[in-house]
Amino acid sequence: MRLTSCSQHEAPVMSFRVCIACHGIRVYPYVGFMTGQRYQCQDCLELMVIPLEFDLEEDYRAFVAAMNGDEQE
Repeated sequence: MRLTSCSQHEAPVMSFRVCIACHGIRVYPYVGFMTGQRYQCQDCLELMVIPLEFDLEEDYRAFVAAMNGDEQE
């Protein structure tokens, strides 16, 4: 997770990273931060360079609902 800077009067917005494979939210830095960032999902062990990132939980939930709808069709 990271904090996004906002104006002085607003509370900081915390964003979170999401796995590109299983869409889980347990994505953490893995290795290689000197040569490029890599992340690993703790649910499916997927290694990724660019995870999905959301600022709002509602956006994340809408994304997961849309992805689940596509898989069922």
